[in-house]
Amino acid sequence: MHGHDLRRLLLLCGLIGLAACTEKDWRAAAIAKAEDEVRDQVNDPVAQFSHVQVTGNSSTGQTCGYVMAKSGIFIKGGHFIVYIDGSTPRIEGGMGRQSWSKQEFDFQWQNDCLKEGYKS
Repeated sequence: MHGHDLRRLLLLCGLIGLAACTEKDWRAAAIAKAEDEVRDQVNDPVAQFSHVQVTGNSSTGQTCGYVMAKSGIFIKGGHFIVYIDGSTPRIEGGMGRQSWSKQEFDFQWQNDCLKEGYKS
């Protein structure tokens, strides 16, 4: 391999690596933003999250996961969906400020999380 070809190969590898880092960066930012929105919705600044994943892409995707939050003297848990486009977050079990029926939430969870690749 000539020096010129080697430089091209190294440049290509560098660009691929940079693209991979950018992909992870927007996903990490989407997760952090979603967790903040859910904490605000459930009015619990120390709510705990698990199984949090981003499905879809950076413009039409969503962050899906599970939250445990204090509700009065009780701790409640439920799945959540936070849309990257800014639509109202959905939280299972009436935990957020806006209540969704079980049927509405289950439909959104199935279509926007599970069918988009969410793995629990």
